[in-house]
Amino acid sequence: MGRRDSYTHAHAQRVAAYSRRLAIKAKLSVDMSRDITMGGMLHDLGKLALSDTIFSNKQAALSTEMIGEVRSHPLIGAALLQHIHCNANIYHAVLFHHERIDGSGYPFGLHGNEIPLAAKIVSIADCFDAITTDRPYQRRKSRRHAFALLDEMAGRCLDEALVRLMIEDVRIHGMEPIMPRLTVPHVSSDPR
Repeated sequence: MGRRDSYTHAHAQRVAAYSRRLAIKAKLSVDMSRDITMGGMLHDLGKLALSDTIFSNKQAALSTEMIGEVRSHPLIGAALLQHIHCNANIYHAVLFHHERIDGSGYPFGLHGNEIPLAAKIVSIADCFDAITTDRPYQRRKSRRHAFALLDEMAGRCLDEALVRLMIEDVRIHGMEPIMPRLTVPHVSSDPR
């Protein structure tokens, strides 16, 4: 349980930081950037309700039941956020961050512009961090390999223009540290 919590916490912080950077690179407002940063921090909130079996699995292939459980986390996270009446951008980032441009995502199979901007940004940040960090079932890939994978997904799974901005930002400003700061970064108009 402790390893699950520490990885999930660090992942959430990195996704929040990448989401913030991408929102700023996309020239979104300070308020929207702040919402997207918080959406990145909370995107996997629903995973708190998943069984320990999911997190102790060391194999890449999950059973059908485990896949169903994992795919429920956006719905669980969004349901939790409904109880606190959070901002729509944050809610959308949590609920829709696994939707894909071509409709192959979950939980609803949304296509293209049906996916809110906040979710598109958090999705790219989440994918990039998942590719570039070690997980029990997968070793991290290099930054170059991550860029190639994002390029493959651009236009099919992920928003193509936002993928280009993400790659450009990481080339210029580098990657987030594996163990980031313990607080969500302050959103300002300065991208550094």
